[in-house]
Amino acid sequence: MSKPDFADYIYSYFMKYLPLQRGLSQNTISSYSRSLMLFFEYCKSEEGIPYEKLTLDRIDKHLIKNFLLWLEAKRNNCAASRNQRLSGLKSLFQYIQSESVIYTVLCRDIMSIPEKKTPTVPPKYLTAEEMEVMFSMPNIKTRHGRRDLVLLLLLYDTAARAGELVELKAGDVSFGKTPTVKLFGKGSKTRVVPISPKTADMLQKYIKESQITINQFLFQNRSHDKLTTVGVAYILKKYVEMGKQFHPDMFRMAISPHLLRSTKASHLIQGGANIYYIRDFLGHSSVVTTERYAKNNPEVVRNAISKASSDLTGDKEYYSDSEKSAMLKFLKSLQ
Repeated sequence: MSKPDFADYIYSYFMKYLPLQRGLSQNTISSYSRSLMLFFEYCKSEEGIPYEKLTLDRIDKHLIKNFLLWLEAKRNNCAASRNQRLSGLKSLFQYIQSESVIYTVLCRDIMSIPEKKTPTVPPKYLTAEEMEVMFSMPNIKTRHGRRDLVLLLLLYDTAARAGELVELKAGDVSFGKTPTVKLFGKGSKTRVVPISPKTADMLQKYIKESQITINQFLFQNRSHDKLTTVGVAYILKKYVEMGKQFHPDMFRMAISPHLLRSTKASHLIQGGANIYYIRDFLGHSSVVTTERYAKNNPEVVRNAISKASSDLTGDKEYYSDSEKSAMLKFLKSLQ
């Protein structure tokens, strides 16, 4: 029996490991697949190696590095996109290493390739005023308008990913004194998040009006099929465009469902919510991922400075040493 080669590992990686062992979403698997397809394209067009002849013996660290250079030079990928493709390949070779000691050196070499530094930019989010305008756009006199408003409220309230929102069923919602929604996130992880009484009330009326049973999806299209993530993006952009007509100075950024997730996180940060609570609320595996909503957030820094400066109008002419130390420590934590 011949030893497994690249094609064998690829098949088991995508068909078994990612969906069954790691429980990754189809979107994540598609992203990893795209990285590999681009690598195949590079090998064929630049190295003259068709994918059916690409064996592990023909792959090395030098080939992967040249592929990354090609992404930037020929495909005009930014550093973030280049890093994303590298991450996809590293995941594959990490899996190959776990399956066979024969390729340990090769896999370690590839996994040692560093990511490029990317510029840190302030998080993008909508203001409270922009959110109010958007929520006022759906025509709640119509059935579809009421559905769309519930969808927008739930998307913001739960900070759900679009993929998580479309998978929601009526049975995933718990009403009562503390209404909650159960979300099914990345890696088959579930989390229960609270929703506001207003959102819960409108959602309950929507479920009753639409006669949605406990095992039915909350949001469906006109064909009564489950709403897609593309459909969610369409609804969001539709009402943002309507809001722009009334307020041309608003919504000056690219709009996507993820922006509402970022908006909710930023609003929680600005409201003083604990970073660890926000981590669990968003379903992040590490607080480091969550911290990006606090770092370089101008509103957080402005509030910190304002709070630190609030005693200037009092009787004390200068800060005490302990006050200065506390302020500097807090501001440094935001860098």
